[in-house]
This record gives sequence, C-alpha cells and structure tokens, in this order.
Amino acid sequence: MATTTTPEPARDLAAAPGSEAPGAPARPDGAPVTRTRVFVGELTAAASGLLLLVVLFATKWYGVAGVPDPSAARPAISTAESGWNGLTDVRWVIVATAVAAVGTVVLHVTQRRHGTRTDTSRVVTALGCLTALLLVYRVLLVLPTGGRVIDQKLGAVLGLVCALGVALGGYESISEYRRSGRAGPRRPQRDH
Repeated sequence: MATTTTPEPARDLAAAPGSEAPGAPARPDGAPVTRTRVFVGELTAAASGLLLLVVLFATKWYGVAGVPDPSAARPAISTAESGWNGLTDVRWVIVATAVAAVGTVVLHVTQRRHGTRTDTSRVVTALGCLTALLLVYRVLLVLPTGGRVIDQKLGAVLGLVCALGVALGGYESISEYRRSGRAGPRRPQRDH
C-alpha cells in the first residue's frame, strides 16, 4: 500500500477551489502559503479513531469470571475489563488504526506550506477494515480467553462501531479524492 503524492492547487477551507486565501501569509521566498483541503471522510475517520482510543481505555469491554467466592450465596465474583486488558494482540492494531486516522488529518494540515497532498485514504481504509474484522471476530464470534470471559459489554460494541467509522471514513475519503480530480493519471483503455 504505497502512498502517492500529487500537486494540489491552492485552496482555503472557506475560499473557492483554486483561489488563495485573502491576506494569506507569505513563505520566506515570498510565495503565498497554499492551503490543502481536509476531506469530510478524513475528519470522520479521525473522529472515529479518537473515539476508538477513548473507548479502548475508558469503557468496559468484557465481563470476566473471577475467583470463586467462599460464601454459598455468591458462587463467583465477576468483574469487567477494558478493551486494552481484554484484547492483548488486537489492541496494537487498534492503536495503529487510530494513529493512522488522526495522523492523516495532521499530515494534510501540515502539507499546506508546499501545496502537495499525500493520498493516505487507502491505508486508513485498509486499517479500518482490518480492525473492524478483528473486532467482529473478537466481539461477536469468539470472545477472548474463552473460559474466563463470560460476556461482552457496551464498550466492545462501541469499539466495533468506531472501527467501522474509521473504515467508512477512509472509504469516503477515497471517493472524495477521486471526485476532486487528483486521483492521478489514468491508463488509456485498449481496444480489443
């Protein structure tokens, strides 16, 4: 999954396409600073990625059967654990997905100075889909640590929804990138 860099015309978030921001600051060489547009899909993926990190740490994902209680009234003490503690391998994919989604917006905002834009939408979409598939497996199909985890909590479902938000935001970003006409040169079709 290689990222591509394409030149982008000067844009302001509030200005018309192809125009420069009125009163835009000048670079050291005297040229005006150009602005890149952050797509709605990228913002959706970044917001979903941030929420995914919050949900991963701040909410309970799984109910866990604890140590048996010596009293006869209660056979076992059950507790709950967060996604960080419950998903020992998948948690690193979740963190990478969130960092990529947020990093895309940061990258495009910092690319205002030179006017080129790196297409990272495919990477974010792929990571969002991978995370969503892993969470479908771990939340809906096979709970982690089989005998110890007894059920999934609201945090697990919210984490799955956030991962789907990253994937859908990345996909929307791909569509917006193509619609904006910066998808790069197209191959000519051959006549058969």
